[in-house]
Amino acid sequence: MKNIRDVLSALQWDKSNYCTRHQSDFVYLPPTYEVSQCPFCGTEALHQQIEAAEQKRCLDIERLERYRTLSRHSIIQDDTIRQAHFDNFIAETEEEQLNKMLAVRVAERFIQGEVFNVWIQSPETGCGKSHLAMSILQQVNEASPQNRRTLFLDFGRTMELMRDSVGNRESMYTQNYFVTLASKADVLVLDDLGAETGDIYSDKRASEYTSNVLRSILNSRQHKPTIITTNLSGQRLLTGYREGGRFIPPMYDKKMMSRAMRKVEHILFKDTLDKRLLGF
Repeated sequence: MKNIRDVLSALQWDKSNYCTRHQSDFVYLPPTYEVSQCPFCGTEALHQQIEAAEQKRCLDIERLERYRTLSRHSIIQDDTIRQAHFDNFIAETEEEQLNKMLAVRVAERFIQGEVFNVWIQSPETGCGKSHLAMSILQQVNEASPQNRRTLFLDFGRTMELMRDSVGNRESMYTQNYFVTLASKADVLVLDDLGAETGDIYSDKRASEYTSNVLRSILNSRQHKPTIITTNLSGQRLLTGYREGGRFIPPMYDKKMMSRAMRKVEHILFKDTLDKRLLGF
């Protein structure tokens, strides 16, 4: 095997150019042999190119993993939501058109780096809350120059998976898994908050376990945007209210909810009917 000196001796040297840094004559480069360069400077430059290419490859892998978080790690009950985009949100009424416009603007602001929370609320189910929430994530996922990590969690199903993991060593869906996943998301959707208790019109309150999970998620996201969809009213969320002769207590701890409503934008469906029931 030839050593480096044997290789160098076989090269065509340019004695008219000299590298004082490496104390070496230049060498003519193939295939034309018309341009010369210090062989040691050339080797260093080649190493730098290889290192830069490897760093770019690692960065591209990281960006791809971030991009795929939405499709790979989201917890979604209704599979049609996976195809939700602004383009296929049918806005027929003035309220729907306004709310779509507000959601598009939210996505634009998130892409620009603004941090705030969004509540999408309606007294009815099937109004398009989840569709708009997912559309915002899809827009951020596709257009954000930072390749942000976005995540959609159906909160009721997430809590089911979490509870089922207790005592089940084969389940990956532990409380720590979901809280960590939610904390890492650059933009998070907590979908259908309140549905995890069953009947949202009853006087049930969220369990201590559910409240602890929600508190952990919200605490981890004080400097990141979170989108929450719910059929619960502000009274049911924060203060409670009287109905007939009974008091309906707030669903969650007031202190925890006030944190979720700090620096918040609202998208409200007041008059839109359940689209899933239309035609029956």
